[in-house]
Amino acid sequence: MYILADTVDINWQMTIFAIVGGLGIFLYGINLMGDSLKALAGNKMKLIIEKSTNTPLKGILVGVIITGLIQSSSGTTALTVGLVRAGLMTLPQAVGIILGANIGTTVTSFLLGLKIKEYALPIMAAGSFLIFFIHRKRYKQLGAVMLGFGMLFYGLDIMGDALKQLTDLQAFANALQAVGDVPVLGLLVGAVTTAVVQSSSATIGILQGLYGTGSIELIGAIAILFGNNIGTTVTAILASLGGSVAARRTAAAHVLFNLIGSLFFMLFLVPYTKLIRLLEVGILHDSNPAMTISFAHMGFNILNTFIMFWFINQLVWLVTKIIRGDDGLIEINVDSLQDDLIFEAPILALAGAKVVVLNMGKIAEQMLDSTVKYSFENNKKLFENGMQIEEMLDTIDKKAHDYLVKISQADLDRNSSSNQAAYVDTIRDFERIGDHCTNLLQFFEIRHEEKISFSEEAHAELKKLYKVVQETLSLTLETFDTQDKATAKKVMDREDVIDRLVIKNRKRHIMRINNRKSSETQDSLYVDILSNIERIGDHCNNIVINVIQDYYYNEEIDYDYDEDVMV
Repeated sequence: MYILADTVDINWQMTIFAIVGGLGIFLYGINLMGDSLKALAGNKMKLIIEKSTNTPLKGILVGVIITGLIQSSSGTTALTVGLVRAGLMTLPQAVGIILGANIGTTVTSFLLGLKIKEYALPIMAAGSFLIFFIHRKRYKQLGAVMLGFGMLFYGLDIMGDALKQLTDLQAFANALQAVGDVPVLGLLVGAVTTAVVQSSSATIGILQGLYGTGSIELIGAIAILFGNNIGTTVTAILASLGGSVAARRTAAAHVLFNLIGSLFFMLFLVPYTKLIRLLEVGILHDSNPAMTISFAHMGFNILNTFIMFWFINQLVWLVTKIIRGDDGLIEINVDSLQDDLIFEAPILALAGAKVVVLNMGKIAEQMLDSTVKYSFENNKKLFENGMQIEEMLDTIDKKAHDYLVKISQADLDRNSSSNQAAYVDTIRDFERIGDHCTNLLQFFEIRHEEKISFSEEAHAELKKLYKVVQETLSLTLETFDTQDKATAKKVMDREDVIDRLVIKNRKRHIMRINNRKSSETQDSLYVDILSNIERIGDHCNNIVINVIQDYYYNEEIDYDYDEDVMV
């Protein structure tokens, strides 16, 4: 039993530690659970989103399901942004998923309303047992899900016990009373708190605890709920900073949806509070205050989504007006990959696939350009842009490969069958070029973090090598587009130049190490960097071999290289 508010004696150190520690356990638990669920699902979630969102309504349903599973509207938004950037989803479809994600995220508040905290420790124990004593990977991932699930409730229980002590403080009670008397203040408190914590689930969990103690009135709690929905958009904003136009538009749609919805519902705060109160009395019989908050949260998001569904096109129009410009990234026209064309006009289907494969190569070229710049400039934006492009390449690889496999089942002539097989090989080579660029980005990330600089000689050598590789990839794209054998021969000759430059640079690097002329004596990554650059040239060579086939073009080729470049 607690003593009177004006004479309460609180161990502030233990209370603060409990609140902060409990919040930390809660946040780690929900992240662990979400990440582990994503690992269990593998790439299936991305495929579900891609294939099941051809209309905004389907997008809403998928957004609800995926977010309910991974317990992260931000994670769902990140997957969506990647598909929009790859051209595999339109912005209206992405907005549909975002609307659904806001409903899906209410699953957490519903779970928190259930009286599971008494079983938190045995759930954590079961999860830990699976992680440490079962060797199969999927069971370990399942154990991580259970551990995170238990930590979520355990952390919330620790926080709740500490907050109960604060409710006996007169100043704390006055502050909560002010929120109830001035709902706009609750809106601001909810927005700021969620923005700081970057988890609406955490702030809703705290709110359920406070309302359960009777420390805050229902109208103030619902106002804070509305504020939470504004504050949670900060995560999407942070994720989109320095990102693509598609990423920023997706984040802007998320912000506008939550902001407009929260402000609109604030106009009807009193009648909405009365409705929730009727549900609390009629269904819950005043026995589960935490579930009352969950009902308020779910009701708001469901009604808000239903209203905004009819204004998706207007929301998209507004977002495109606010966020102008383009990424300079190639847009993949998925309309050219039409399944009905495969058997009706397989030649046209194959032509459409060629366009997609060519654009995939152009995206790989952009990734290489970002990689080259990041090699000499420690700009995190370049690194993030490169990694996002890698995700695009993986997605397009899967989409184009599956489509080309379907085309192979159609009635193709000999030449078309040969082209179909060459396109399958080509997309794999472009995807592998992306993988090697990813390796290079990660190598240079380590170099930048450890402040390993190039010597003047190594800097000049690498720039020269990069120049040849960039020209080789550019000629490779031209060869694939035009099927010109003379251009293909140029690529093969330049690939030979790359091989010889790599050998020479590797030898010079070893000489510098032996002579201890620079900080490169500590650089064990340089040889790996050279090897990945060499492999990019190899994949370019693989692509043009399909053009030359068994025919060797012997005409003399003029080079634009300086004499010293040609080793």
